[in-house]
Amino acid sequence: MKEYGLLLFVISHLLVGCIDDKIENIEEEEFDEIKVMTFNVLYSTSNEATLQALLEADADIIGLQEISTSRLMELAQQLHYNFHSFSKSAGNLNDQDTGILSRFPFTRYSENGAVVKVNGNLEVGIFSVHLAPYPYQPYDFRDGLIDTPAEAVEAASDTRITSIESVLDEVKEIKADGIPVFLTGDFNEPSHFDWTAETATNNMHFGKVVEWPVSKAIVQAGLIDAFRLKFASPANFPGITWTTIETADEVYDRIDMVYHTPSDAFELKNTSLVGGLNDIAGIRVQDYESDHYAVVAEYDLLK
Repeated sequence: MKEYGLLLFVISHLLVGCIDDKIENIEEEEFDEIKVMTFNVLYSTSNEATLQALLEADADIIGLQEISTSRLMELAQQLHYNFHSFSKSAGNLNDQDTGILSRFPFTRYSENGAVVKVNGNLEVGIFSVHLAPYPYQPYDFRDGLIDTPAEAVEAASDTRITSIESVLDEVKEIKADGIPVFLTGDFNEPSHFDWTAETATNNMHFGKVVEWPVSKAIVQAGLIDAFRLKFASPANFPGITWTTIETADEVYDRIDMVYHTPSDAFELKNTSLVGGLNDIAGIRVQDYESDHYAVVAEYDLLK
């Protein structure tokens, strides 16, 4: 297995080099917008279904979760994109779990993120994270294991806060260099923007108001939740991403997000969910196989 892993590493870096060379030849191409996507593809999803979702979304930079190096490599070849696969880190579950696909060439890497060059004037950071799924506090509310918001915050903090703080330290380093950052991921935790008094009085979220710690930490670090910037009301626009699978006792919530730092280089234009033909999604894909809705945030470039 070690030899196989080494072979994948060598091939992947050769491939990135080849694709980068092709991208460099069109580097001066003008873009007036960029689309950033987060997509938990589901480990068992076929490459054909994954590729179809990516083609329909037409995103330029994609943070992926539940994705192996070999699958990233194949998708990069089919899309003619660059790719980077992350090793085990604070921000993911294992070394075959998270990665990035990018229309633009990479210029820098960190443990949980990378920097890509959009054009001669603009570089952006991109992070892809997949935080611990269990214990999952909305299920604990459902199952009677916890009852109060304080219990939920404590349990969620014990489960994920150390991981996201490590990622945010890297975000801070890239921001310090004057580079705007996008943070994508399956955070496996709801947002404090969603479990509000508005939703509690609309018979949502077990009637609880919860200051979920991961989203709080991200916002306190200076990042903006793209979906909530576009759709401010969680009662009218819940933006559910977990899950596409309907069962009698499921707890549906928004746990997949795209965040961005404020920048005078771009402005949010739209956000959309990606799902199946019969799903409530802005971008609908035939034979959509993932159990998560993907999220696409579309930005106008201002310079």
